[in-house]
Amino acid sequence: METIPLLFKDAVARSGARLALIEPLDGDEISSLTFRGLQERVFAFAAYLLEQNLVKGERIMIWSASRSNWMIAFLGSLLAGMVVVPLDINSKEDFLQRLAVTTEAKFLVTTQKQYQSLHKPSFTLLDIDALPQSTLDESKLPEITPDDLAELVFTSGTTGQPKGVMLSHRNITSNATAALKVIDVRPQDRALSILPLSHMFEMTIEIALLSAGACIVYARSLSPDTLLKLFSSQHITCMVLVPQALQLFMHSIEREVRRQKREKQWALLHRIAARLPFGMRHYLFGTVFKRFGDHFRFFVSGGAYLPPQLGSFWEEMGFRVIQGYGATECAPIITANPMHDHNLLSVGKPLPGVEVQIAADSEILVSGPNVAPGYWKNPEMTDLSFRSGWYYTGDLGHIDAHGNLYLKGRKKNLIVLANGMNVYPEDIENILQRSPDIKDAVIIGLAEGTSGPDVHAILLMENPEKAKILIQQTNKQLASHQQIKGFTIWPEQDFPRTHTLKVKRQEILTDLPKIRQQKKEG
Repeated sequence: METIPLLFKDAVARSGARLALIEPLDGDEISSLTFRGLQERVFAFAAYLLEQNLVKGERIMIWSASRSNWMIAFLGSLLAGMVVVPLDINSKEDFLQRLAVTTEAKFLVTTQKQYQSLHKPSFTLLDIDALPQSTLDESKLPEITPDDLAELVFTSGTTGQPKGVMLSHRNITSNATAALKVIDVRPQDRALSILPLSHMFEMTIEIALLSAGACIVYARSLSPDTLLKLFSSQHITCMVLVPQALQLFMHSIEREVRRQKREKQWALLHRIAARLPFGMRHYLFGTVFKRFGDHFRFFVSGGAYLPPQLGSFWEEMGFRVIQGYGATECAPIITANPMHDHNLLSVGKPLPGVEVQIAADSEILVSGPNVAPGYWKNPEMTDLSFRSGWYYTGDLGHIDAHGNLYLKGRKKNLIVLANGMNVYPEDIENILQRSPDIKDAVIIGLAEGTSGPDVHAILLMENPEKAKILIQQTNKQLASHQQIKGFTIWPEQDFPRTHTLKVKRQEILTDLPKIRQQKKEG
């Protein structure tokens, strides 16, 4: 089953009457589809595409919030032999138009409202709120092979031509099935979906969930109250998220603890829980488990680095946190921590079938059936990143004697001081982020003279007056070459972020000179 349509067909055969997708509508109304019902909708959409006389391999763009119809359009497009170009809901029109030209996409799946916001639409609209209903003649379906492209996933860079990662059916199915060998997904599981399906982390995990016969619940609102209601009403058992979402949940819980003036009892419970077997910890935190609906089993965290202390906070309460590491070019999962044998300092071991090597300069290299064949119409970048069967990730790390991978940071973020010493920004950022007074921090190398770069902190804080003392306290925990020499307070409420809440470092670096100049003039 090395194509997505075959993987889905097998899931329907095994789980036809089970619920596959659930989506809250207005009020308390809920929309749901069984596996068989989902297949009928997928067939109808594929039939409509075939009626348009599309040629196998043509590209179709999906520009919508993640929901049931997104998945229907995705599976139906692949069944009809199309290549899906997923777009984040927040993508701007100029980016969308550039991709349309690059991919020669003729169809755009979106809402009427989104479509009407375009100034110069150059595609045929497929309204995601009213997907066409046609009868499928399966004999007219094209043959899909494992090496056929399934998706073109583009980076949303603000300058230059975005890179389009070409992902085949084999890339995605091999990654989804390998993930199921590490993550204990059961047919009874219900996963709450909050990340965009345009991101491969969410997409591959959802394909894995459907393959296992599990159910996906789409959240139309990301407000904490709405999510907590879904945890309870829909018996949610697991969730895929980025570390910052875990942090937001943690802050919500800690605010409630402070409101009840129970900080000392809370700290004591955590100290006791850390000494208990994992299976007993949730008894100490029954009120927290009740907020998550009493059925919750585990989080899958990816998309960014998970600070160990954040993972420990949840594991001490009996919530299993499975940390993974990946890249879009690897469909995307490279490593993951096993459910019952993992440490929070590591991003885990390679998935079955995936090989990881460390180059002489500590760059992480990946090989396996999940590795993309390259970038769309970009042979130069393909040759740079894909060499001799290995994908060069641009990440730095090392592997211990037990095969666990540890990340050191991005190669391009590495700060090389004038004395030749290397500073890994992520090491310092992790220490700064432990302070409750620092909402977030970015470390850069700032060159202000002829002596080379100095370590500079950009801080996101509620109370900037505490910055100086916090930098002094942090420097006491750092080696001599890591010392923070200066800092800037970020003037906005938050850093610019990607749709998976990663900080956009390049935008920060671009805006920093202007911010520092304004500070001097002020």
